[in-house]
Amino acid sequence: MEITELHAYKGNTWLLRMDGSESPYFLHVSVVQKFHLQEGMRLPESAWEQVQTAELSRKAFQHACYLLDRRDYSYQEMYRKLEPKYPAAVCYAVTDRLAAKGLINDRRYAEQLARHYVTGKHFGLRRARQEMYRHGLLEAQIQEALEPYTEQMAEQLQALICRKYAGYFADPQDRRTVERGKAALVRQGYDFSEINAAVAWFLAQEEEADE
Repeated sequence: MEITELHAYKGNTWLLRMDGSESPYFLHVSVVQKFHLQEGMRLPESAWEQVQTAELSRKAFQHACYLLDRRDYSYQEMYRKLEPKYPAAVCYAVTDRLAAKGLINDRRYAEQLARHYVTGKHFGLRRARQEMYRHGLLEAQIQEALEPYTEQMAEQLQALICRKYAGYFADPQDRRTVERGKAALVRQGYDFSEINAAVAWFLAQEEEADE
């Protein structure tokens, strides 16, 4: 395979044509320089594949950095984001590079998500764990990140009931409304045992206030 045309095109992009190919290829100047490409150079098929992979890797890394400017990603989450556009080998190589540079850090990301879901959205540990799984984190990472919040769940649930769900439990004889309130808290990720204990605490507080 021979390079029949090679020159600057726009900015850092170069145009390259190969013999036997009707359509041009566009390469970043860094790739041209890396492989010392020149017009008239003959490349074996394996070398041309390396050039194309290098260009794809550059684009994938650039795209990944753009995504990371907007928010953090886990290793698996970033791989899934790149996979529709790039070959698997390129996705793994780019994701490994991001991790090596510290741009992706699953432990840091797990801590960030745990704080967001527990203290930000006031989810119970079960709902927080489910949401963190969706972001491609491993069980061990999730467990470690959620561990500091275990002891505060009872107090958090009590505060949540007082602030947002008190109306459901104002009349404990209205069983239908009470059950609706409990169901809403289940959707927030709290267990029935936690909910029942928090509701009992709330009702006791209400009785004391009425005395």
